[in-house]
Amino acid sequence: MQKFNFSYDKENDDLFLFNPAAKSKGSVEFGGIVLDYGTKKELVGLQIMNAAKLIKDLVDVDAAEIKALLNNLKECKLDVKSKNNALIIKLHLSSAIKEIAPVLFVPSIQEQSPALAYA
Repeated sequence: MQKFNFSYDKENDDLFLFNPAAKSKGSVEFGGIVLDYGTKKELVGLQIMNAAKLIKDLVDVDAAEIKALLNNLKECKLDVKSKNNALIIKLHLSSAIKEIAPVLFVPSIQEQSPALAYA
């Protein structure tokens, strides 16, 4: 699990997590989620637009509690695993009042699909 720096824009409800020791080489957007990759195709940044709404859909927590957590974030960690052309991203978001760990599952095309071998 890696500690990421963070920035939360409460006006636009955008959460941005980034590795301060790495630089983004390119980005991919999937419906309100932007993944930033480094030179070795590692995840170096993550932006979640409409973060409170998305996180509410992922965890069983009241929307007001999620907004309060995002407004008072103290620490963010990411646990990223790659499996079968997908990234499983577990976010650990902590504030003084609450800690949650939503999980995102997003495509990450790193290799050709075996299904295409028959096409």
